[in-house]
Amino acid sequence: MFKTLLKILFPTTIILFSTQIAYADQCSYIDKEEALKAATFLKLNQLIYLFCEPCGETRPQPVTIQSISVGTVGYQNFWQVSINDQGVDLAYTYVPSTIETKPINLAALAGCPARDVSIFINP
Repeated sequence: MFKTLLKILFPTTIILFSTQIAYADQCSYIDKEEALKAATFLKLNQLIYLFCEPCGETRPQPVTIQSISVGTVGYQNFWQVSINDQGVDLAYTYVPSTIETKPINLAALAGCPARDVSIFINP
C-alpha cells in the first residue's frame, strides 16, 4: 500500500512543485541590453513596488530605492538588476509610469517577455 501511495503522490508533488518553479525568475537573469534598459527606469529614492501575481501575492510591497546596480551573474552571459543589494525579477517589479497614474511593469519596459503579470497595478 505504501508503494502504491508513493507512486501516486510523488508524480503529483513533482507536477505541483514544477508549476511554481515555472513562475520563478521569469526576468531575473536577463541579457545585458534588457538589464541596462531596465536600469534607466530606476532612480535613487524612487518608490517602486514588488508584486508577484503568479505567486499568489495580493498586495504590492512598496520599496524605496536606496541603491541600484546592474551586472553579470557569473552564469553564461546573464545579467541582473539589483535594487538595495537584492537581485530583482523585472516581471514582478513595478515603477512609476509616465503614461498612466498606476505603476507599470518593469519587464514590459525593458522588453523581457513575462507571463501572467499585469502591465499596470493598483498600489
